[in-house]
Amino acid sequence: MAVIYVKEQGALIQKRSERIIVSKNSKTLLELSKDNIEDIAVVGNVQVTTQALQMLMQSGIDVSYFSYSGKYLGHTAAESSKNIFLRFEQYELYHDENRRLAFAKNIVWNKVQNQIDLIKNYRWSGEYDWKPDVEQMLYIREKLKGDITGNQILGIEGKCSNIYFGAFGKMFKCKCQFNGRNRRPPKDPINVIISLGYTLLTKEICSALDAESFEPYLGFLHGIRYGRKSLALDIIEEFRQPVVDRLAIRLFNKRMINELDFDAENYGIILSEDGFSKFCKEYERWMTGREYSGTGKSFRHEIKSQVSVLKKSIRNHELYSPFCWRQNEICG
Repeated sequence: MAVIYVKEQGALIQKRSERIIVSKNSKTLLELSKDNIEDIAVVGNVQVTTQALQMLMQSGIDVSYFSYSGKYLGHTAAESSKNIFLRFEQYELYHDENRRLAFAKNIVWNKVQNQIDLIKNYRWSGEYDWKPDVEQMLYIREKLKGDITGNQILGIEGKCSNIYFGAFGKMFKCKCQFNGRNRRPPKDPINVIISLGYTLLTKEICSALDAESFEPYLGFLHGIRYGRKSLALDIIEEFRQPVVDRLAIRLFNKRMINELDFDAENYGIILSEDGFSKFCKEYERWMTGREYSGTGKSFRHEIKSQVSVLKKSIRNHELYSPFCWRQNEICG
């Protein structure tokens, strides 16, 4: 089954019998049986007919909507699981400060471990001594073992991420420069790829959470903010480095994407249509291939599996064990 990405501006997605047709100006661009579609991502000015949406929802196929620049706008999906009791247990965990802080600490502990593993396992050629940065990250992470607040946990995550991105920028062997994170809009090709990758990853996590009846707006690390799907942001932390950051390094260093695949727009840059197609092809290969996660299973499978682990940990009052690329460690 395939995830279909439609970015052809002015395209129309419609239903014909049990098949989905993507066309533009009466010319068919793509035709697939609904049984061969896992999800559809619509980017920019693309129309979807009501008949197509009804068939897709009845078949359990989500349609996600993105702005032309890649901002996630939302999705349509079949009615999710009706497990209200899980949401009660999620609210209960949130209101138990000790459990909530333990959950948040463990997410950050494992995120930092993923960052460290990526730094340590990169094939450095001697131009950068990574050991002092890793030692500093380990020193900062130890503070998670103390009696600290939620804001202090986020502060530790931020300090480690600043060190990590300094090392991350040195991993690219291409003309594109990375001098730290910038966004809304991203101003360099590497940040474009990272932002788009995080956006697609967040969408996948939201779909997995909806399928299990979680309340996506109630997070434990990121807390509550109007309109923010904080639980999805909690879960994405354990997948940022294994999935998106490693993919970005691969795409640029293997010359799968280069500076010619981007266009300037509104004080920033975006992927061209050709560049977007290249990225989506490699992203799908990366998400579905069993050889990339280190577990023998695809990243897409691991995301759904982690949501199941989250569900079990909440219901059984157990400490959640996040996905760790090399090993699972728990902040004790």
